[in-house]
Amino acid sequence: MPEKFPVATGHHPVTAGSLPADPDAVLAEINPLQQRTSRPGLWAVISGIAGFVANVLLVLFFLLGRPFEPVQNSFGWLGTANDWVIVVQFLTLIPVAVALRRWLPPTRSVRVATVIAVGAMLAVAMLQLALIAGVLDFEVQVYAVVAAFLPVYAWVIIVSSVGHRSGTLPRSVTRFGLLLGASFPLGLLIMTPGLLGWGSPAQLAWLAALGWLALPVWPLMLARLVLNRPSPYSTS
Repeated sequence: MPEKFPVATGHHPVTAGSLPADPDAVLAEINPLQQRTSRPGLWAVISGIAGFVANVLLVLFFLLGRPFEPVQNSFGWLGTANDWVIVVQFLTLIPVAVALRRWLPPTRSVRVATVIAVGAMLAVAMLQLALIAGVLDFEVQVYAVVAAFLPVYAWVIIVSSVGHRSGTLPRSVTRFGLLLGASFPLGLLIMTPGLLGWGSPAQLAWLAALGWLALPVWPLMLARLVLNRPSPYSTS
């Protein structure tokens, strides 16, 4: 005869339980890192950090590598490292530009500026890779990549202006964006007399250089003040 086991009373039977109403919330708690990596703010942080690293490499390259001297020294690798980091900077800026539309009114100017800027960011990355691979000489590549920078700064001006007028972006972000967006093209305009032989281009390049070095601040401000807030608009 099989042995009988006593059954205690007063206990509810064990069941499989029930799923919560929002299973996505459970997944978010189980794997919060995966949820965070899907946010555009993370791409903005990566782009900003990469930009600052590229700035440091660029400054060291000019100070130590002395690229304009006839004999190259052992610090030439700093220029190549700078080129690689710029690729990361602009490729990670693309999802930021696309996502930022959700915090802006769905206007035609924002859509057009975003499409053109994304194409320019991709062009910058491709031109940097072409320079690294030796497909383009620096004397040719530098003019093409500077031309590709201009739509990016124009995009910064347009989205800052729209965000300022509509009140959907913080004033600190829009004011900095307007100054940043104008600095690089205005700096190139100031350099024009030097390129035509009226003065030294290097001495006239300070504003364009300042605009370039300040570019990484823009995605970091977006990550801190914009992309971590609920979106007031929904765009496709």
